[in-house]
Amino acid sequence: MSRRPVPVVVVAGYLGAGKSTLLNHLLSNATGARIGVVVNDFGAVNIDAMLVAGGSGSGAVQTVSLSNGCVCCTVDDDELEDVLGALAARDLDVIVVEASGLAEPAAMVRRVVLASDPRIDYGGLVYVADAAHLDETMRRHPSLRHHLALADLVVLNKIDLADEPDRVAAVVRGYAPSAPLVRTVDAAMPTALLVDPQVLADRAAARDRIARQLTLDEALRAQAHHDHGEHDGDHEHLHDAYAAVDVAAGPVDARRMADLLCDPPPGVFRVKGFVTVADGTRLEVHTVGRHVRTGLERGRRTGEPTVLVFLGVGLDGDDLRARVEACAATPESIADTAGVLSLLRFSAAAQEDSTITEV
Repeated sequence: MSRRPVPVVVVAGYLGAGKSTLLNHLLSNATGARIGVVVNDFGAVNIDAMLVAGGSGSGAVQTVSLSNGCVCCTVDDDELEDVLGALAARDLDVIVVEASGLAEPAAMVRRVVLASDPRIDYGGLVYVADAAHLDETMRRHPSLRHHLALADLVVLNKIDLADEPDRVAAVVRGYAPSAPLVRTVDAAMPTALLVDPQVLADRAAARDRIARQLTLDEALRAQAHHDHGEHDGDHEHLHDAYAAVDVAAGPVDARRMADLLCDPPPGVFRVKGFVTVADGTRLEVHTVGRHVRTGLERGRRTGEPTVLVFLGVGLDGDDLRARVEACAATPESIADTAGVLSLLRFSAAAQEDSTITEV
């Protein structure tokens, strides 16, 4: 049975914004998820050497296996797709690419989106911004505004050090009006935004069934509790609330649903689920930001409802449900036999067959 593609998340941000800190937080809080990490400088990832189980490889690609199954690589950018494909061949739940602080995020995203390897899929651009020095950084590097506009998720880090946190957040909102915005201290963001919550739950359940040693994330948490005390976790609650909103509906107008998926409501980072369109076709849908991927449902069930899960920050459940309901099929959409192509154009088949286009 073929595995689903592994999502590849690109983490970008200017020097010192907190990219490596975010990566450490993810590795230590992803409750056993198997994470592949591609970084420009392995030494930038502050992982205690005592936790490294072993390593292998040489030349352009070097791999180090950690005790919870995470894999860190040092790669040449020209080898990126080969490295991602090699990682995706392992039993991973997500791959994180930490871009250099001077990298151009658009180029990194383009490489992942246009990758031909079916084992990998775009998982979003997470842009880390330094709230304490945002104004100064933007004056020296005006291109930052374009990076923010491209982001699927903005992590406004060091919010505790900003003199005017609300004003800084408003500046970011001006360039990224619809991207979810997470305010963090020490880049401690909800891991469920980057790793599917169901994956986290499944991995945790599997670990509970067997006797084992501590995984990397458990060891890191145990050390943190020892160093800071069991109750020293206030910074975990400073970020804006992560939410998952389930929406069920009947058959939908394919064109209206395509518009909704391509232009998601503010705060939505990911959408996943199944859509039944007016002619009865049922599709599996996944989105990250404005990047949409669809495919005919495996098994081709009929008569099943539309079921979508919206994941993001500060979501308005009533608004999301109203938007989905506004996509309800009408007599006109039932008669629109070509309407389904507006969703199928995002399928893998459409990428390979140029005759499948939106009508």
